[in-house]
Amino acid sequence: MRVVDPQKFFHDGRGPTLRAVHLAPNSAHLEAIDFVPPDTEQNPGAVFHLRFIKAQAYMFTPEEVENYARSEVNWGETNMGALVSLGRSSWLQSFSPRHLGNCEHFRAMFYDELLDVICEDVLVVPGQFVRSR
Repeated sequence: MRVVDPQKFFHDGRGPTLRAVHLAPNSAHLEAIDFVPPDTEQNPGAVFHLRFIKAQAYMFTPEEVENYARSEVNWGETNMGALVSLGRSSWLQSFSPRHLGNCEHFRAMFYDELLDVICEDVLVVPGQFVRSR
């Protein structure tokens, strides 16, 4: 397990607040997610987004139904990071490998939900997501 960009995407027991999910036009292809860090009192108006590079599969899980006892991530051991790479996890390996050679399984903790994504990379970017034309 590798923690990804914990200075920008972190938790204080619960993760950042998810503000918007951006899908490609006319599809369910995940492009980005806007979020607000948990320290909004210290950083008012701060909005960032996660940018998913070549996302292939994703799954949202409500926080209250996550089975933390069986979770692959112990969030107490991530040094407050709220985004981890689980590498070539069993979930990733359960898919056909044809388009997944450069992909990793990422898990993000948000305030009320967890997000699992199979993609090549996840970038943490200041500001709201703006689709390039």
